[in-house]
Amino acid sequence: MKNNWIDKWREDIEQLELELPKQHKHLFFHIKKKDFYKQIKALKNNLKGYDNYMIVAGIASIVASARDAHTTVTMAINRFMPFEFYWFKEGIFIVASICEHAYAQNCRVTHFNGISINEVIDKVERIVSHENDSFLKAQLPKYLPAIEVLYGLEIADGFEHVELTLEKQNGEAFLLAVETYDYSEVKGRIIENDGVSEECLPLYRRNKDKRYWSFFIEEQKTLYFNYNSCRNMQDISVEAFCTELMSRIESEDVKKLVIDLRNNLGGNSTLLDPFIKELSKCMKLNKEGGIFVILGRETFSSALLNAYSLKKKTKAIFVGEASGGKPNCYGEVQHFNLKNSMLKVSYSTKYYDIIEDDQLLSFFPDINIEISIKHYINRVDPCMEYILKA
Repeated sequence: MKNNWIDKWREDIEQLELELPKQHKHLFFHIKKKDFYKQIKALKNNLKGYDNYMIVAGIASIVASARDAHTTVTMAINRFMPFEFYWFKEGIFIVASICEHAYAQNCRVTHFNGISINEVIDKVERIVSHENDSFLKAQLPKYLPAIEVLYGLEIADGFEHVELTLEKQNGEAFLLAVETYDYSEVKGRIIENDGVSEECLPLYRRNKDKRYWSFFIEEQKTLYFNYNSCRNMQDISVEAFCTELMSRIESEDVKKLVIDLRNNLGGNSTLLDPFIKELSKCMKLNKEGGIFVILGRETFSSALLNAYSLKKKTKAIFVGEASGGKPNCYGEVQHFNLKNSMLKVSYSTKYYDIIEDDQLLSFFPDINIEISIKHYINRVDPCMEYILKA
């Protein structure tokens, strides 16, 4: 967009102004129509004072203001900090890094370029599409390593370096000047868990490359089923995997079943339906204390539909955090591209009316348990600890 770039951005913003309200199932369910168009007008009027990154942030902010987690802008990011962040109840921490900065793992972030973490959260929150605080906590840390995002929000003042203020576990603060990298340079180099073997990790942090897997805890006769994604794997389908799981439940001495949905962002909810149907008829487990479901901030979309199906059809006890997905929500995503910038705008085409209370923002578990940084460092899963003792 070298020639007449302001005109081309204005053209893209006008396309957004026309197409998003037209294509979305009901864009103005949260934001008032006048406020949406007011934001559009303000961005167009300020184009001369913004660079491309600020304009992209402005467009993302307008789309996120709909408060539909499925209605988003996909931003092309080239430069990253070599870290992964997580929002624990004590704050935002570095949980993974390249080897050179391994000493920064498990440190709390207090400032980005001298800007307090609370102000950073306020700025980044504007561009994160979310319907509740749980999903914001899940998604916002994923934006923090993205330098173009931080620059567009005026958190970073350049693309090559960022200065972080970190706090060690003993409370000691220190400054860290971080070089940024192209994604290809850090892909595969980021290490988490201090390099310990998977066998030393709690179950929910194992096998992240698998969409679903199981583990039998012999001592407690507990079958753990980790369902990370509502999508088939190439080597075995969800249906075939669950058929094997059901056979094991029927033939072996299984006292408890744990279905872990805490990291499941969705896919196709119908894939798990046959298993839930069989489970509902399984008198061996479908009783008080026989089935437990772990929810979390990333339990979203189709995974949330599965959670409600389990609630309706079984006697499952729900443990963990409030879901990232809103029970009654918009979904069934389509997208269009802005014709000059080629920014991808995703939007919802269907409304899911699952429960009577349309104002309920999350599926709240029966037993609320939040993982702390101390749990994380000590490689403890308080959800499984509760379940195994129940």
